[in-house]
Amino acid sequence: MNPIDPSQLPLRDIHLPGAVGWWPPAPGWWMLLGLAALGGFALWLRYRSRYRERAAIRSLQAVAAALASGKAPVVCIQRISMILRRFAMSVGAAAPVAGLTGEAWLRFLDSRWARDEFSAGIGRVLIFGPYAPADRVSASDVGALNELCLDWIRAQRPAEA
Repeated sequence: MNPIDPSQLPLRDIHLPGAVGWWPPAPGWWMLLGLAALGGFALWLRYRSRYRERAAIRSLQAVAAALASGKAPVVCIQRISMILRRFAMSVGAAAPVAGLTGEAWLRFLDSRWARDEFSAGIGRVLIFGPYAPADRVSASDVGALNELCLDWIRAQRPAEA
């Protein structure tokens, strides 16, 4: 028998496996990433749904400040009418709202809440105010209309998609 010399054998030392890499992540990390993305998307939707309301309220507050600084009431009513129509188009179906005028416009505004102050109250100024002579509309009427529009905007909720 031939004795075997271990130093003559082509053996190698034990090799340990390489370090575990960070990619690809384990399934739990993928689920956590998905939940974080879903939560971020939900927060974005919530912010976006209230953005138009906040912008309209800021615009109406700017109109109130302009009225207080001596801006012509007719110009303020024109601005209020524009802000109100833009906001109404953003929360309702845009096509029907864009073409509404006169009494139909006031009925639409009243239909979006439980009050009738547009059709039967100070909101009627929206019909004739933007086209009235400067002496026909008072600053107090415009201030009351502005407050009514602020209340209406705050009462609205975005249309469900």
